[in-house]
Amino acid sequence: MKIEDIINQINFRSNPKSALYFELFIQNLLKLHLEKQGKQFISDYVIDGNRLDGYSKNGIGNYEGPVAFEIKYTHRYNPMIMRYTVRQLTGILDSEKIKHMILIYPADSDKMRYFLRNENPNLILWGITEINGLIDANKEEAEYIANSLFKLEIKKELNRRDNDWKKSREELLTSVKKAYKKGNISLLLGAGVSCSAGLPNWKTLLNSLYTNFVNKIFNDDTVDDDTIKAITNKFIEINNNSTLAIARYLKAGLSQKDDDIMFISAVKDALYSSQRTSSPLIESITNLCIPKRSGAKVKSIITYNFDDLIEESLSKVKLEYKTIYRDEEQHDSDELPIYHVHGFIPGRESFDREASLVFSEEAYHKVYSEPYHWSNLVQLATLRENNCLMIGLSLSDPNLRRLLEIAAQKQSKNCRHYAFIQRLSNDSLIDDSSCVKINEASVNKILQTHHIIQEKMMESLGTRVIWFEDYSEIPVLLDEIRK
Repeated sequence: MKIEDIINQINFRSNPKSALYFELFIQNLLKLHLEKQGKQFISDYVIDGNRLDGYSKNGIGNYEGPVAFEIKYTHRYNPMIMRYTVRQLTGILDSEKIKHMILIYPADSDKMRYFLRNENPNLILWGITEINGLIDANKEEAEYIANSLFKLEIKKELNRRDNDWKKSREELLTSVKKAYKKGNISLLLGAGVSCSAGLPNWKTLLNSLYTNFVNKIFNDDTVDDDTIKAITNKFIEINNNSTLAIARYLKAGLSQKDDDIMFISAVKDALYSSQRTSSPLIESITNLCIPKRSGAKVKSIITYNFDDLIEESLSKVKLEYKTIYRDEEQHDSDELPIYHVHGFIPGRESFDREASLVFSEEAYHKVYSEPYHWSNLVQLATLRENNCLMIGLSLSDPNLRRLLEIAAQKQSKNCRHYAFIQRLSNDSLIDDSSCVKINEASVNKILQTHHIIQEKMMESLGTRVIWFEDYSEIPVLLDEIRK
């Protein structure tokens, strides 16, 4: 195995983390190599405010210590980056706190030594030849390191994470605010938005349809309400499958088509049966949509909900919008488009008899399998062209995740979207009634690892996580973006 093979193995050219993974590989290889010599290697060492990638007090090979290491990687050989790096490292060497400085850069060594002709002789260049020498001296270990880079990334994050996630959140909100001021924000809204106003979540909606289904079975019989409720609960218990599979079962029991009037009526009754409440979250979303003097700041809304709560709220502030839930619909330039990509069932108006819901498993499969379905095209175009802010979404929808991944692969700035996600608390893992007690220190480590992995997973989908602990925080954070 050579460094060229490792670079190809982890697909550096299309991987936005290429520089990070190259650095991780070299750091861990140096640590292993020096440990075999009985020497210590320290990653991310700071000298006079300058963070260097490595430090060995007792030197390495024929180079006396202290030795510092700087690791660089670019997709293409860049002389400007090289000149800047050499000047910076020469300045650190002049402080005399370091005996030798080794610059590691995966390029032809002879070609790069051109930049060191008139520099400090203690500035050493290691190129491809020297890197491959390290790999040859540690062949099995080098292969293991190359295959464990994601794991090593998580470990590195755990070692240096200061747990100040709220500070990181403020930095992310600043980035969202900049995109908002430029008028380049689209909102992606999920069930959490509707639930904030008292509408049922997906599970509650399905349970209501179960009740409708059981009532339909006993329509001509005299059966008391308690029996109906008991049978309904038993059906829910028996059909404890995926929610899409349950939806398919219910649709088959209530109708045969997602656009059947009887079926849509049943969904509407279940959707709007609860008492609506005021929602600070919807109010904050509405405020974001209100144009400022410099123009509209929200370009579009994509909602995965059937309801018209957003439309109702926008109507109260007299904001022009256009509800779009099928391919034929278009909007004017002065209208805010609201795309209902899973279908639309208004609460106070009659629904479109030609409306089709992405409700059951087979309807979902149809949309998933048709790349040119209008809803897929709208979502993909929005993800590619705009900065998207996701609110109330669990982000477990495989089709949305697929579209996020496609969009991320086509963008040079990979993380251009943001998602509000609730952090897990200690209470979610500590169970006082359990016979096996998990101590708080272990819980903290597990949760810290979980949150880091979730961040990395979302970054691979081009999305940064904006953490919150309680849902009441989201309206406050949205109001901060508008200021």
